[in-house]
Amino acid sequence: MLGISSYFKDLDYKYLEDAAKIGAKYIFTSLHIPEEDLSKLDEMLPKFQQACLDLGLQLVPDISPATFEKLGVEENDYQALKEKGFKVLRLDYGFDDYDVIKALLQDFDLVLNASVVDEEYIVDAKANGVDFTNISVMHNFYPKTETGLSLDYFNKRNASFIKHGIHIMAFVPGDRLKRFPLYEGLPTVEKHRQVNPYVAAVELIHACGIHDVLIGDSLAHNKTLEYIQAYMEDNTLHIPVHFNKDYVKMYEEVYNVRRDLSENVIRMATPRIPEIAITDNNARPKGSITIENALSGRYSGEIQITKKDFPMDARTNVIGFIHPDFVSLVDYIDRNTKIQFVRID
Repeated sequence: MLGISSYFKDLDYKYLEDAAKIGAKYIFTSLHIPEEDLSKLDEMLPKFQQACLDLGLQLVPDISPATFEKLGVEENDYQALKEKGFKVLRLDYGFDDYDVIKALLQDFDLVLNASVVDEEYIVDAKANGVDFTNISVMHNFYPKTETGLSLDYFNKRNASFIKHGIHIMAFVPGDRLKRFPLYEGLPTVEKHRQVNPYVAAVELIHACGIHDVLIGDSLAHNKTLEYIQAYMEDNTLHIPVHFNKDYVKMYEEVYNVRRDLSENVIRMATPRIPEIAITDNNARPKGSITIENALSGRYSGEIQITKKDFPMDARTNVIGFIHPDFVSLVDYIDRNTKIQFVRID
């Protein structure tokens, strides 16, 4: 499911409303950011919690020893957290006392820190009677450039969670307002820091098997949330493209792809058209949208997207191209993907 994040310094209730309408189900917040002024938390928190409740957003607060201090309650007084209306806790540090975990599960859904949970922990917890039905794991995000996880390490960490059927939550950066104090993005995976968050989310979902993706930063564009939600809902990829003037009718249309996937090109499942004129026989870099012309014989009219760079071919007309920031989306197209071409803003 789709999630967003919100922090009191940047709190924007309109953003929460828009995200909920689009389909977001989670909202993450941290109650122990050193750079944030939480002196009026007693006033701000109830309003924030009520807004989340009204909008159907499941609040996932980061809980650490500093959180109890910020909330003005005794450390580890979870009953006080329950009385304050919390229903989900993201535990930012390890819990090796399984009796505590089982007790907390009586009152809360739990989200454990994926950095401290491993195969041994899961096996031991289950052996001690911990039911993981209402337990998820959430990866950290990394505010400072160069400190995020490698994709390979991320996948290795997730192997045990997937094996045991545990929900995994991870972050991609925002594209509207980065979070203070560094404003460098809040991704889980370092390679996503400078990537469009929609593209990053598609990679997490398609290549890593992640079902719950959250925007880590303070704000993302509504269009970004809409595209991620559409991909989560029914595998529809919105791909920003430029078409030559004769093919602008292809904007906003939804296309299926052939179920027998080719190595080099994505083949659209559209009717072929005989005797397509020979024109625009240009080089075909990755992300080129093409149509076969009359020289291709019975293949005339077949529409394709290139997965690799190819030279000019007299049989193939280039009719458009994918925006460079979104070209890598072609790597995640499978036999069940639906493609919607949209105009480049």
